[in-house]
Amino acid sequence: MAKISIVLPTYNGSKWVANAIQSILNQEEKDWELIVVNDASTDDTLSIVEGFANQDPRIIVVTNQTNKKLPASLNIGFNLARGKYLTWTSDDNVFKPNAIGLMSSYLDSNPNLDLVSLKYDLINSDGEILPVPYKVPHFQPESLLLYDNVGAAFMYTRSIQDRIGGYNEELFCVEDYEYWLRIALAGNIGFFEDNVYQYRVHSASLTATKKERVRLLTMKVKKRFAS
Repeated sequence: MAKISIVLPTYNGSKWVANAIQSILNQEEKDWELIVVNDASTDDTLSIVEGFANQDPRIIVVTNQTNKKLPASLNIGFNLARGKYLTWTSDDNVFKPNAIGLMSSYLDSNPNLDLVSLKYDLINSDGEILPVPYKVPHFQPESLLLYDNVGAAFMYTRSIQDRIGGYNEELFCVEDYEYWLRIALAGNIGFFEDNVYQYRVHSASLTATKKERVRLLTMKVKKRFAS
């Protein structure tokens, strides 16, 4: 059984998915499993991820026969996960080599925490770091209701997942924000200053292409949790 389970949902991610997987293979911490959920891709994604899986038994590939969207794919992946600690990444982002080990060590050292969030870089399509400083906000429980301050570099415990369940499959595009709010209500979130991740900003990302959906669903989620 691996200590850390990483889920990587991907749909037509052939442009960058190899970089995402390679960043996991490059981790200093080796006690992990990677569950790639191919969400009925129509490009070369499946052949790319199967190529990695054929070379490393820690990599498992699951293919959805129909496109189920991100939150359903996350639930499929985490239903297979066996690790004590859980995280997920997108096919266009990358972990720095110390990411998995550092996040899991914070959870080891702080048993009162259910989720840890760390800093990350913003990068462009070419992998160049954007000159936009990213700062982890000073966390207060109530601030999470104002904006998603968990960010893209995170890890949480299996025990909190067991308590709150899976991702809400009706909230595609804000499924992570709603999940962090549930964790905040049921447990404790810790923020640390280490920079361990690179989040890619590009025109084809969900953040860029689903702005109105994100806005409307974010308002819906905030209203639900504020009531």
